[in-house]
Amino acid sequence: MKKNRIGILGATGMVGQRFVTLLENHPWFEITAL
Repeated sequence: MKKNRIGILGATGMVGQRFVTLLENHPWFEITAL
């Protein structure tokens, strides 16, 4: 299955860091920009 490429805005904040933690090993998403 192809991964969806995503970018996270505000990754330096508390919520942004939580999103990075949740999505870094997710099978459907690939983080391409912060």
